[in-house]
Amino acid sequence: MGKLENSEIQHDKKSSSMIESGTGLARTVWMRWIFICLAWLCIVLGIIGVFIPGLPTVDFIILATFFAARGSKRLHQFLLSNRYIRQIVEEWQLNRRIPKKAKYLSTVSMSLAAAIMIWTIPHPWFVYPAILCMFCVLVWMWLKA
Repeated sequence: MGKLENSEIQHDKKSSSMIESGTGLARTVWMRWIFICLAWLCIVLGIIGVFIPGLPTVDFIILATFFAARGSKRLHQFLLSNRYIRQIVEEWQLNRRIPKKAKYLSTVSMSLAAAIMIWTIPHPWFVYPAILCMFCVLVWMWLKA
């Protein structure tokens, strides 16, 4: 076995153990139910965010994975094995960063949403705080290596 193959095997073991280590369930049944409900809420918001510009899909999916890890091993495994979500979640859990493709899509989506809000919503007391919130999310996302 060559050095490269051995390092790949070690990386796979490290990544799977890091992903598995984050699955500490809550101790009480009530807290598990709360975490499961929060996970599903984040999943729904993440799916809606795919179609509505301005809702940060990636952030909701990462948050859903966090809640699922504390509420249900089965739901957590579903999120980790989903072909659309897996890459984003693994990148976050292993390196604490969001993939560049997701960053670009989020930036375009939030910019489009901000432009639409400026042109269509006549209430600046709502528009400017919403844009500020989107801007803060974008800054945080781009500063995450």
